[in-house]
Amino acid sequence: MTSQFKNRLVGVTILVASVVIFLPSIIDGKKTTYEDEFVSTPIKPPFKKHRQEIDTKQMQETLNANTTQDAENNKSAEHWEIIEVAAPLTISNEDKSKVNKIVKVDKKPIKVHKKVVATKKTIKAAKVAWTIQLGAFQNAVNINILLKKLNKAGFQAHTIPRFVVDGQLTRIFVGPHVSKDVLKRKLPALRKLTNLQGKLLPFNAVNP
Repeated sequence: MTSQFKNRLVGVTILVASVVIFLPSIIDGKKTTYEDEFVSTPIKPPFKKHRQEIDTKQMQETLNANTTQDAENNKSAEHWEIIEVAAPLTISNEDKSKVNKIVKVDKKPIKVHKKVVATKKTIKAAKVAWTIQLGAFQNAVNINILLKKLNKAGFQAHTIPRFVVDGQLTRIFVGPHVSKDVLKRKLPALRKLTNLQGKLLPFNAVNP
């Protein structure tokens, strides 16, 4: 009985050991590996160097041509044209005297004739105006009443002095008018309106 138990125990141990050893490889299977692919990028891209080839032979020919042209210009500038004179010119004494002769200019004063134009001033005779003097008064109330009555009746009345002051002698006039006859025909109507005997007088605008 004891030997069977031992055999079984040994068998179980072997089985467990084999499971422990082979089970991980069975479960994992084939492992997949992941690798990152890196592409190397250069820091500075390569540039193609363009070299400009200079034609030195053509430049040398151009410089030689310019130098030759400058030399020809200098030669032409230094060329002098010589003109031969047939005979020398001589100046006689008479010619010298003519040359040295001073011309005298008579300085005569220029007379300017000024025409004085007389301006004729035609003075027109001023027409004489006429006016009717009704009287002279000192009472300001009576003067104002008389002026209102005359203006209401259609007569052009005024006083001298212009502003009425009580107690000051003030003259009352009707007019003026350029026609003496027109004012003369107004006298009867003025007498009837004011009971005053008016008289015709020449009107003086400067000193009325």
